[in-house]
Amino acid sequence: MTLKGLYWWTIGILTTLLVIAVCGLTQLFVIVTGRPRDGRLPHRFAGIWGRSLFHLTPGWRIEVVGREMLPKEGEKPAVLVSNHESMTDIFAMYFLATQFRWLSKQEVFDIPLVGACMSWCDYVPVRRGDKDSQKAALDESALRLAKGYSMFFFPEGTRSDDGSIRPFKAGAFKLARDAQAKVFPIIIHGARDLMAKGSKSPGKARVTIKVLPALPPPPPAASTEALTEYADQIRTTIVREHAAIAAAKGGTR
Repeated sequence: MTLKGLYWWTIGILTTLLVIAVCGLTQLFVIVTGRPRDGRLPHRFAGIWGRSLFHLTPGWRIEVVGREMLPKEGEKPAVLVSNHESMTDIFAMYFLATQFRWLSKQEVFDIPLVGACMSWCDYVPVRRGDKDSQKAALDESALRLAKGYSMFFFPEGTRSDDGSIRPFKAGAFKLARDAQAKVFPIIIHGARDLMAKGSKSPGKARVTIKVLPALPPPPPAASTEALTEYADQIRTTIVREHAAIAAAKGGTR
């Protein structure tokens, strides 16, 4: 491991432990005062954690375009969908600086302390390949929308090895159909370079996050085939915008 990698992991572990402790105290405050256990306060501290790790890492830069279009507090929540480039995408997405809830794989919730913090933030777990878990996750996601919080999905389910954008699963769009919630396509570009797959040291990266205008939800009676077509159309839009960002940066990924 390089000196930069040692620095990053040291800072990352210490920052993570600090934020988990703060989130725990925040959750205790919420319980004692009888406030709703909706993850609002812990999510804010989770956002500080993600943005702080980004700023503390030498060589990491980020720009966010279109953030102002996302639903404001009190407005009807939406379904947010993005391509998935890296395990570090989560750090970048906290720069959206809005209240949202993640759909995340169960394995993250199984990590000691981290999983507890994820639960305090009111994020939603799902087991990949388990249809019952997937249905339960969508039901829980619908409850988050009903509370007034947007839901964030990586419809690919997992990132690809070669950087290409994989086919989109229909779950997020089924949720949008059933809740009649608008869908915001979001592009992330450059996150693959934050931490190369298999590397233990951060790279040099210039990340761009671009929020596109909201799209109407699928019609209430949209069939499974119609949902698949809707997902493909959004994927096509994200692929096109991703390529445009890469070209503007003078790259191809």
